Amino acid sequence: MSVFIKRLFFACVIIAAALMVCMNGSGLGLLLVLAAVVIPHRFRLRWFLPMLFILSAAVHLAAVYAIEPAPVSDFARMVDAAQQAAAGDFSFQNLPYYFQWAYQTGFVLWEALLLRLFGSMASIKIANALLLSGINCLIYLFARRFAGEQAAQSAALLYLATAFPTLLTCVLTNQHVSAFFFLLALYVLTGGKAFSLPRALAAGVLLAAGNILRPEGIVILAALCGTVVFALIMRRSLRGSRRILCGTAAVLAVYAAVSAGASWAVSASGVNRYGLSNNWPEWKFIVGFNHETNGWYSAEDRARFDEAHQSDTPAEITEQSREEEKQLIRERILCAPPDFFRLMSGKLYGLWIANGLGFPLGHLNSPEVRVCGIRGSVIYQYAAALDRTVFAAAALLALFGAMALMRRKPEEQEISAVLPPMTVLAFFAVFLLVEVQPRYVFLPQIFLYLVAAAGICAVHGRLCSGGNRPRSDGSGNDGARV
Repeated sequence: MSVFIKRLFFACVIIAAALMVCMNGSGLGLLLVLAAVVIPHRFRLRWFLPMLFILSAAVHLAAVYAIEPAPVSDFARMVDAAQQAAAGDFSFQNLPYYFQWAYQTGFVLWEALLLRLFGSMASIKIANALLLSGINCLIYLFARRFAGEQAAQSAALLYLATAFPTLLTCVLTNQHVSAFFFLLALYVLTGGKAFSLPRALAAGVLLAAGNILRPEGIVILAALCGTVVFALIMRRSLRGSRRILCGTAAVLAVYAAVSAGASWAVSASGVNRYGLSNNWPEWKFIVGFNHETNGWYSAEDRARFDEAHQSDTPAEITEQSREEEKQLIRERILCAPPDFFRLMSGKLYGLWIANGLGFPLGHLNSPEVRVCGIRGSVIYQYAAALDRTVFAAAALLALFGAMALMRRKPEEQEISAVLPPMTVLAFFAVFLLVEVQPRYVFLPQIFLYLVAAAGICAVHGRLCSGGNRPRSDGSGNDGARV
């Protein structure tokens, strides 16, 4: 009886302490981080992959049904075009937006397909939720190749605990579906007999599909090529180098062919006469070096140059504007060093530090809005604190992971382990040059959590190496070793 009373007493104390901690978003974030890191190392989680998908889907679908932000900005334009396309009307191609950035047509067709099949915008959000659950599973499968089973489980749970990607499912964005294809492509390419021709062909198609839906494929390809160069430098023999080079060439060739074919098909079918082209490539750099907005969107820049980039604008006027834009970019780059440093600092803050909850929860961020009697601004601040706390922990673990991977011997390096930090580095560099928004961190954040898996393994003194490293496919995976 006394043992029961003692356990009941301390259980009540623990529950009370946990409730007090959870009253603050940062407190809940710390509890979730501890749970994600500790539970897989203390308990054997059987059937983890299906359980992870079910849990992820439940969390993401709950967010979709609980939060309903109105479509705004580009999201509103694309869903309006998708509704027209679903009804067989492709007149949206006459709008300036779909001339300047015709590449957005790919995602419009994806949304139109879902609307045609299910007839509701909710289907797009549900697809986002399920695709994000798939991304969570791919994080686990990818990470266990180089960080071990338990650390991979922790990384996947840590990503699930991050509020930003979950809440972004409520927004009609193209980021979830494209990221799923990008991550799946790299997972396929580096698994089993890595860089073999079948895997390279499949990866090229998947990368092209991701790029058609959101044009970030060039950054993924840059990271892949950087990883291959690193692999060739670190190798102490030529064994397997030919397969890596041929596989990479096959990925690039298939990617280019599928992308060009898709653009031609969109144009030839009459969906958008401009295909999937980018008819204003200077725009991202104009805004990216805008000192007044710290690299964020600039309505002033848009008003200044927009008229020169219409489908009916004479070619000489467009060309004259392009020269003016390039001169403006040069002036913004060649500014005083302190000004340039402030610009870069502002961009880094806007992308990596600021929370990305504006689109999913921005409509709640007001003291006048109340949800179940709670001020909306309180809910927003709680979610932001939760998100930033978990992400800060993941970033710290990723730092430990990068240091641990750096200490590995050259012969122990694997392409699957080098690719995530190389991808984070590629995005870090690219976003110093182009427009930034907090939500743009969605894709590089996935790879940061993969690096965090190595950090979790290092923190526990369990950095795996050699034969005891688990494989997702049960094969030797000899081609993945650098």
